[in-house]
Amino acid sequence: MNIGWSNIRGVALTGMLAVTILSTGCSQKKVKNFEQHPDFAVSCVAVAPVVSDPPLDSALLSQIEKKELEDGLYYMNKFLKKYFISRKDVRLFSDGNFTVEEDESVRPSLERAKRFADKLSCNTVLETSLHRYKERIGGNMAAKEPASVAFEYRLMAMPDGKVLCQDNFDAEQQSLLGNLLGFREGTGGALTWLTAKEFMKKGLQNRLGKCSYLAEEK
Repeated sequence: MNIGWSNIRGVALTGMLAVTILSTGCSQKKVKNFEQHPDFAVSCVAVAPVVSDPPLDSALLSQIEKKELEDGLYYMNKFLKKYFISRKDVRLFSDGNFTVEEDESVRPSLERAKRFADKLSCNTVLETSLHRYKERIGGNMAAKEPASVAFEYRLMAMPDGKVLCQDNFDAEQQSLLGNLLGFREGTGGALTWLTAKEFMKKGLQNRLGKCSYLAEEK
């Protein structure tokens, strides 16, 4: 059978469009991240509760945005506990230390970090801020609006607050051909449109994995 080049090109284009519908990448601002390796021995890492920035009581937030951020705080705190659960050198907050409700609108600061370092007896503190948590609109095969998440973290040495490593994530899920950056950033590769929780989890795994102090143990 004689197949012309135009037919082959048409088939290839059709296949690429199908991948565009099913696959994902991420649209992302340029991130600023770094890691330092000073002469500093980490005894343990205290993981502080994630805070909302803007604060949940901000007049600038709509009720929908406030609810989305509340959901994001819940899922991010839950993921961090699961991510570090097997690490003996990481200590997690609990209701016996501080309640998330009392702390989630407080901006990260050196004084706040010192509280967690003292309470959990660690010489480093992980602070994380959630800036945006927007749920996808639609289903996993056809989303009218994709999930969108923005957060940042920093790992600080105590008591001086020197930053050992930090990174941020600001992205919304897109189709594969819309932006291939997602595959390099660890947020691409899914064959469906992700929920905000799933998208945030991929972003957190990728960003925390870039810091040698916080990378998952294999």
